[in-house]
Amino acid sequence: MKAIGQDLQDAVKYYSKFTLTPLYGQDKEIKLNRTHYLIKGTSHDSFEQDNYTLFLPAFNSEEVELSLNWKKFGSGHFFFLESLNEIPFRHNGSLVLSSIISRGDQLDIGHNRLRFDTSTTLQEDEFDLDERIVDSNLNILIEGETGTGKSYLAREVHKRSRRVGPFVHLNLASFSPSLVESEIFGHIKGAFTGAISNKVGALKEANFGTLFLDEIDSLPLELQTKLLLFLDSKTFRAVGSNKEESVDVRIIFASGRNLMSLVEEGTFRKDMYFRISSGSFKRLAPLREDRRKLATLINEFEIKQDCILTRRLREFYLKVDWPGNIRQLMGHLNKKAVLSNGRKVDYDFLDDELMFLPAELKSDLSENTITYRELKLKYFNTVLARVNGDYRSAAKKLDVSINTVKNVLSKAS
Repeated sequence: MKAIGQDLQDAVKYYSKFTLTPLYGQDKEIKLNRTHYLIKGTSHDSFEQDNYTLFLPAFNSEEVELSLNWKKFGSGHFFFLESLNEIPFRHNGSLVLSSIISRGDQLDIGHNRLRFDTSTTLQEDEFDLDERIVDSNLNILIEGETGTGKSYLAREVHKRSRRVGPFVHLNLASFSPSLVESEIFGHIKGAFTGAISNKVGALKEANFGTLFLDEIDSLPLELQTKLLLFLDSKTFRAVGSNKEESVDVRIIFASGRNLMSLVEEGTFRKDMYFRISSGSFKRLAPLREDRRKLATLINEFEIKQDCILTRRLREFYLKVDWPGNIRQLMGHLNKKAVLSNGRKVDYDFLDDELMFLPAELKSDLSENTITYRELKLKYFNTVLARVNGDYRSAAKKLDVSINTVKNVLSKAS
């Protein structure tokens, strides 16, 4: 099989992809780069893509030659696949010589199976920072609940920037307050009990690169002052040292809580907040607020793991709040894939635990509270959806009467 030509390195940011599954051997994900694209405003959806010719082995030592064209119709885009040497292929089970390829379609060509995902990658959708901000030395503040992808976004900013130094990730919440200062600024031998040698801090370690200070909301007030002085002067002193040092480092801050609310509570300095958010501020929405992202993650997991989620399970996942967000979703899906029999993944006992995790009780960023009545109604609706609207089964699971279930839900409507 001939390799697909790719003309521009930068085009890897914008691609469609399909999975090639031979009769024998491992799956291979192939990315079709958009080698010529036009961007209007901040949208990556308007582009033109070169056409491709695919050569895939068929039966009887034949080789099927396919023309894959990226076409635009109205405001939408689609792939058009055509056999150039009159050898038919199966599209979703039907034998054809040409076909319009939609997202999620499956093609069987000889010993090969292709599954198409013609959407822009999730990471590219999430990454919507201005390239001028990325290439600059401005600070970036990322807020988002646990598992929303703050670390991923910080690494992407570093990769796409022109920083030549390393990317250093420091989770401030993982150190005691007495050690945080040394981790950031370093210390000299004898600075305190236990300092038996000099230590290079994260600032110096990330020189000419990017320092990612995670969980900045856990930084003590007195250290906020020292860090603020560094942000203003770009110079610092290691713990126990009288020597000032300067570094060229870009800092990305991340918080699992709303920093402005902490400013109002008096646990975070106002001047520190405005200083670290002066360059760019990015809030990563939780999955319960972005069902499109949730559906995209599920689709990408199916392609990567070569499995199929049943319609019932997919609809259930789209209703779950996922308080642990992407991290919880991917961990749960990986566990399901390991314990499932075959490629089909359906609802089972592993999914029952998801009904007992209301996001309002788990979210650190949630500024709204809910009443007991609202929580009760939410739980009743979740159980009813789990049993496909069967009041009798819902009442049995809730250990209440059918009339109780109907009364709770009727009062809400």
